[in-house]
Amino acid sequence: MARRYRSQNFDQLIGQEAIATTLKNAVSTGRLAHAFLFTGTRGVGKTSSARILAKAINCPNSGGGQPCGQCPTCKAIAAGEDIDVIEIDGASNNGVDQIRDLRQSAGITPSHSNFKIYIIDEVHMLSMAAFNALLKTLEEPPPHVKFIFATTDVHKVPATILSRCQRYDFKNIPAARITDHLMEICRQENAEAEKAALHRIAILAAGSMRDALSLLDRVLSVGAGRITEKLLDDLLGKPSLANMTDLAAAMAAGDAAAVLKLSDRMLLEGMSAEQVLSELTDLLRHLMILRVCGAETEILDIPGEWRGALVKLAPAFDASLLVHHIALCDQTLRSLRGSTMQRPLFDALMVRLAMAGQFSSIRQILESGQLPPPDAQKKNDSPSIAVQPDSPHVTISTRPQSRQLTSPPSSQPPPDSPALTAAVTPSVEDSNSMWESVEAYLLENQGASLVNLLNGQARIISSDVGTGAIKLEVPGHTHTMVSSDRYMRMIETAFAAQMGKACRLEIIAAARPVATAAPQAIAPVRPAPVSSPRVSPELMKRAQDMPAVKLLMEKMGAKLVNVEPLEVSSEPSDH
Repeated sequence: MARRYRSQNFDQLIGQEAIATTLKNAVSTGRLAHAFLFTGTRGVGKTSSARILAKAINCPNSGGGQPCGQCPTCKAIAAGEDIDVIEIDGASNNGVDQIRDLRQSAGITPSHSNFKIYIIDEVHMLSMAAFNALLKTLEEPPPHVKFIFATTDVHKVPATILSRCQRYDFKNIPAARITDHLMEICRQENAEAEKAALHRIAILAAGSMRDALSLLDRVLSVGAGRITEKLLDDLLGKPSLANMTDLAAAMAAGDAAAVLKLSDRMLLEGMSAEQVLSELTDLLRHLMILRVCGAETEILDIPGEWRGALVKLAPAFDASLLVHHIALCDQTLRSLRGSTMQRPLFDALMVRLAMAGQFSSIRQILESGQLPPPDAQKKNDSPSIAVQPDSPHVTISTRPQSRQLTSPPSSQPPPDSPALTAAVTPSVEDSNSMWESVEAYLLENQGASLVNLLNGQARIISSDVGTGAIKLEVPGHTHTMVSSDRYMRMIETAFAAQMGKACRLEIIAAARPVATAAPQAIAPVRPAPVSSPRVSPELMKRAQDMPAVKLLMEKMGAKLVNVEPLEVSSEPSDH
């Protein structure tokens, strides 16, 4: 069917009207480039357009840039039998020897047409030596030669080739256009079909008309009198809408047992774990878009029945949680492809998605100060830390919670977290508290080098929550470095996280350096009595005042056990 209904002229190209118009005008006006490059995903009309362009160029009865389609030349090109139009598969003819043969034959004039046209499909598959051999001919081709290249991976084509071609980017065909075309084909084939079923085929084709026609051909070969969504479920192995929404609803309710039971049912019906995850990822993406953009968004191209069911389900999820779920599904899907233990990985993911409400982010817990006290942690009630590989979340489970889905961390600071006061000139206590929170944020977000550079000597001079204006004083010897774009962005981001809005930062140098002793490097913690005679109280106090140590002691219930000053060598060091 994909061959039978192949486009034969520019007007029959579906979804590529802009390119069709440009090529027709080029042919009709005679302003033809010597080399064309058609790029785009599979099945969007690249090779068909190359053949149509070849017919339009060589057709003796061409009118308005269109080939007549009836002359011997047009028929021979359509059948792939014209000796002046040579089609080459770049995947199987990718060596330098084949390109040398092409160069030699290019010098021979065409037998009966105006031009000798070379169509090279999947041109990105040529070897680098082959590209180099083609380069000179492409730069100065004989006047009777035209090249038409087609590729799905244009980034693999050398820039020296790209610069010598007239490039056309073919876009994915919208699902609505594919659906209308499939409806017309069904009428020509005397086949009955539900528009929702054809729309689903169009969505599965992912913008490729050839894939859509292949799927339609497969469905029609069943011999059913009518194409329905139920037929698609049975034939293509896709889960029903009810099964997928039931699975998502069980996840929203935190019912891990129900999630495992529903997913097991899909596997028993013949679906693979990869198919279930692919369908689940698509469903989560639909829910995320509905939560972010609203029920009337045009981004989602899904049947009305699906939209109504998903609109009802979307409020049970939070957008940020759905983002996390999609990342987990993608990570597990990649792991399944190379694993011999697919079922344990699949079941673990299902339980993890169902129990998402029992986890909170480290940042939320640190900012809210909701960790159990140190004494409670000693009684085997310490928080458990769960790290997901390649996951955007590192989570801490502080206590058993109900199975009801809870909202994930908000980007706004909790009510009891330190925040800038509305006064233009904050109090000393407010300034210290605010800067400690900023330092804690920097330590958590790859800003340890900046914290060490400031060494606790920065202070807030003034702040205004209304305008977001912050004036920060830093030691004079650090002013130039801290005022760099990189550090300015880091500090502004940290302040914005505390204020809940964008801020405008001004950094000034202190009039005179703060009188503090140079900091000593702190060695890794080693168990030793705090009262060790070799640890002076002054050194212990300095260690306790370090922002990172203070954060751990206040928020995590840590104890400073021992401090050992490292000997600082006068020789240059990499440390």
